[in-house]
Amino acid sequence: MSDKHDTGLGRVPSTFFYSGIGLGIAVTLSRIVFGIRVRRNKEVVKMKGPLVCVGNHPSFLDPIIMAAMLYGRKINFVAGTFIFRNRLVGPVFARGGAIPKTQFRSDSRAVKGMLTALKRGGTLGIFPEATRLVDGTSIHFDDALARMIKKTDSAIAVMTTHGAYMTWPRWSKSGFRRGRITAEIKSVLSSERVGEMSIEEIHEYLLEQLSYSEYDYFRDNPRNFRNKAIASGAQNVAHACPRCNRDNVMKCDKDLLICSSCGNRVRMEPTGFFRADGESDKAFPDMHHWVNWEKERMRERVGDPEFRIAENVRLMLPLDEHEFRLVGVGVLTIADGKAVYVGTQRSVEEGIDIKKNKAAKKEILPDAFRRGEKIVKEFPVDRLRGLKLNYGKSIELIEAGGQINRFLPDNPQRIFEMQTAIEAMQERIREN
Repeated sequence: MSDKHDTGLGRVPSTFFYSGIGLGIAVTLSRIVFGIRVRRNKEVVKMKGPLVCVGNHPSFLDPIIMAAMLYGRKINFVAGTFIFRNRLVGPVFARGGAIPKTQFRSDSRAVKGMLTALKRGGTLGIFPEATRLVDGTSIHFDDALARMIKKTDSAIAVMTTHGAYMTWPRWSKSGFRRGRITAEIKSVLSSERVGEMSIEEIHEYLLEQLSYSEYDYFRDNPRNFRNKAIASGAQNVAHACPRCNRDNVMKCDKDLLICSSCGNRVRMEPTGFFRADGESDKAFPDMHHWVNWEKERMRERVGDPEFRIAENVRLMLPLDEHEFRLVGVGVLTIADGKAVYVGTQRSVEEGIDIKKNKAAKKEILPDAFRRGEKIVKEFPVDRLRGLKLNYGKSIELIEAGGQINRFLPDNPQRIFEMQTAIEAMQERIREN
């Protein structure tokens, strides 16, 4: 089927956009800049019939790594719709055969595109965790992918990468770190073997093969990653002090995280691990241990009837698929199994484009935004479709109907605290 006539989702990727721009430019430059070294599996490249290639999702670089790994097979990547909102990058992804998938809800259009790609014997590239790793450790996912694989009698190839998280962690505010990324095909299941397995067995296989910790790997295989401000942004996830136990007190100074309350100093090494800077300082060995400690503390806190988080926020709503507008200001409170916004809300058409309005970007808003009619919006945590986080900047609450509510806290460091509170409440509801 030619590119000219194949225009729907799941089509054969355009040779110019996929092979020319994607493999020719993006992959080549990425190999040089990020030190990517892949071990191609020629047998997988030459396999006949539909193939689903899966991998963990540690960084932005994952599709580039997979494309290099399967050079010789054009891949239809499944990507979040937010990528296609970018007027510069979106068209390239679309013409390159990528399939937009709306996060946190079923997307029949995306499913149809994936089935189309596989039924024509194509290759689907997917990262089933759906969101980039926060602490370098794999994330659980449901059996939707296993069901699709079973339905299409597709073969499976599992890609594993080492160093992508350390190179460009999700929380980084200083860009990427120069180091080395390696990747290989970890395991393969033929379509015949998949045909003999149940959906449950396929799902368990995927979970087992994608179980990964970047920190565990680099304890045995250390590498250095260079950046003058290697810890920048880590304070937005590792926000609580290991010594004084206070929340949102860690501040960053290049490779140091320093507690503004007790002065505890934690240094991030070029390997990505943490160490206490002085004899009286206290540190967790890595981001995974630090995050787990914060989550466990939050599980205990939300059990207190008096627990609440309240933060001044600005509210933004989507104008269209490309743009959000600032529509109100108020307070977001998380307590009693729900998040509640009390504040103003103007129509999206009357909203402010903060990318163009410098005053609004600096939190100087017209008086009409502050004096407008007050509204109350409740978000029961067990009815949320999902959360989307931009650490150090915004938190999005996605309602059951798909409405996105983006909040910009006055203290953006509290975003991870808000996230863990909502997730801990969801856990308690499921357990009860």
